[in-house]
Amino acid sequence: MATLKELHNLRGSPDFTHWNTVKLFSIAEASLLTAGLEPCEYNHLADYELRQKLLNDKPINWQHALMLIRSLIEALCTQEIKSPLIRIERLDYNSCWSETIEQAKISLDDTGSIIANETKIHREELFKWLKKNGYFEQPQKNSTTAQQVTHQQPEPAQYNNVILLPEQPYTTPPLEALHGVINEFWINYDPDKNQPPPKQDTVASWIKANYPDVQGKELCVYIDKICRHPKVKTGGNTKLNPSNNMKDTTPKKQ
Repeated sequence: MATLKELHNLRGSPDFTHWNTVKLFSIAEASLLTAGLEPCEYNHLADYELRQKLLNDKPINWQHALMLIRSLIEALCTQEIKSPLIRIERLDYNSCWSETIEQAKISLDDTGSIIANETKIHREELFKWLKKNGYFEQPQKNSTTAQQVTHQQPEPAQYNNVILLPEQPYTTPPLEALHGVINEFWINYDPDKNQPPPKQDTVASWIKANYPDVQGKELCVYIDKICRHPKVKTGGNTKLNPSNNMKDTTPKKQ
């Protein structure tokens, strides 16, 4: 399998630093970036148009891009990659439409229906999948001979930061669920705009649907409390009856 460095070398080591701040990639964007192709040149195309253009134009690494789209979709269907947004294309006798579906409800039967241009994955999820499947080169050990000592030179930054993916040193399913809740419910929340906050039950149900390893009710509640915006009340305050706080001032009979 070709590594990211090899794929990008074949494309002339393109500069993708303008993708630095992007947190979510569509399946199509992730596949094109990995193959060394600029997604901005293809974002206006629907899925079938993208596949057809790659087949017709045959840019360098076009086969890798197409196979990556397929592989990432399969990884979503097998829960190998977690996604905060999955879009499915539905067909009827008289119409065609798309809808959002929870990841827990999809299977390999849906691989042909997932919309690559609209389905999203987190940068961290993409990094873990690429690393697991051998796209990152292992550092070579220094080689020493009797006549010459060769030191491994640091790899240029343009190769290490192919799509500028940070490696997480440590994570657990609850931590992943916590970050997922923040991105799904709170990252764009503004209490000053009178936005209705998500209910605790809604958040807990979302966690259970998207993170199969996090199913405990109490754990889901704790995650919700940790992520919940400080200005959002989790429950109403009981109003005090003023009469209860007033002392009886009725004069007593002598």
